[in-house]
Amino acid sequence: MSKTIKSNEILPIVHAEAPAEEPEIQGEEAAPEPEEPEDVKPKIEAECGETPKCKSLRAHLDECTHRVESGETEENCNEELYHFMHCVDHCAAPKIFAHLK
Repeated sequence: MSKTIKSNEILPIVHAEAPAEEPEIQGEEAAPEPEEPEDVKPKIEAECGETPKCKSLRAHLDECTHRVESGETEENCNEELYHFMHCVDHCAAPKIFAHLK
């Protein structure tokens, strides 16, 4: 007859002790965690994308995207995207850094 070997006979099971709780110090209250500041970058970038200069570049990007999605061309819209993002970044950067002060 063969003897069945149980897994705990080969590798013993070990249980860790529960971590000790730190004693509360009387007279001291836990300091509240500071709230996370609002991220203004997406809002500023959206506003900059609506400026007349950037809006015209967005129109070129949308036209290119339409041509590519309809299968009219084999081109990609990288150049149009870069021009639009450059315009948005150029407009948004000083406004974003002004919020960091």
